Amino acid sequence: MPIDFRHLETFCRVAERRSFSKAADDLFLTQPTVSGHILSLEQSLSLRLFDRTGREVRLTKAGEIFHQCALRILSSRRDLVNALSEFSQGLRGELSLGASTIPGEYLLPRLMADFRREHPHFTLSLKIADSKEIVEYLVEGRVELGVIGAKLNHNLLRYEKYDQDEIIVAGLSSHPLAERRRVDLADLLKEPWIVREEGSGTQMAVENSLRKRGKSLKQFNVVMEMGSTSSVKEGVKAGLGLAFISRIAVEEELNRGILSSVRVHDIDPIFRQIYIASHRARTLSPIGTEFLKFLRRNRGETT
Repeated sequence: MPIDFRHLETFCRVAERRSFSKAADDLFLTQPTVSGHILSLEQSLSLRLFDRTGREVRLTKAGEIFHQCALRILSSRRDLVNALSEFSQGLRGELSLGASTIPGEYLLPRLMADFRREHPHFTLSLKIADSKEIVEYLVEGRVELGVIGAKLNHNLLRYEKYDQDEIIVAGLSSHPLAERRRVDLADLLKEPWIVREEGSGTQMAVENSLRKRGKSLKQFNVVMEMGSTSSVKEGVKAGLGLAFISRIAVEEELNRGILSSVRVHDIDPIFRQIYIASHRARTLSPIGTEFLKFLRRNRGETT
């Protein structure tokens, strides 16, 4: 049985998300459709590609081999589409983007919508993960451009400054520290904290700032670690603790008076640079080149 490109795309998304339902949401498909695509692949190959354990799915050994081949096939397909796009004066094509949480959830969606209005024949896809994962995607060729909140040393990548984000200490407006004129670092150590997982740009920026004061997040009373900025924000809103979080992410809650920014006397304001990252050894496709020009034209307009 021939293998359909749609089935390959579905398979790769399930492998990345480790969930049929999350893959279905990403691809705007129903879960039965996603399950049907995977079943069709497994039947055509006479191999089991995933082990289902509760709500999570994991690649089998055969699935891991197939995943690497599928990524190469889809990458070659994109290259072919882009090459033909260039031949036909760039009228059509497909661009894969990667972004860490803040630019991926709060900056890029509007920019992508504006870009699509200028270039309606272009197809854009966006993968959101932490900065370290997006760097891996760039190195592997799974995305063409990345917009991330940390500059990770890698000799295969080039970085370009794009925007800036402030990381604040956020808590409920009713929190005792939110009402105090003077808050010191020592006061923060006594409070319960919600933090992002290791590898996030937010956590790296906070650790760099604390290091200047001889401190580390390991010295804080961390009660919860979250995998996304959205979940950290919801935890703060639920009164579970304070958090270092992007001002961009909580701007609405600050304006509505739900959350407050706690100004800490002996910590300098923490600003994090947002970068555009690309692979040094790979030439951008015509669509990638157009989108990079678009980002440069709109630099700084998202904050």
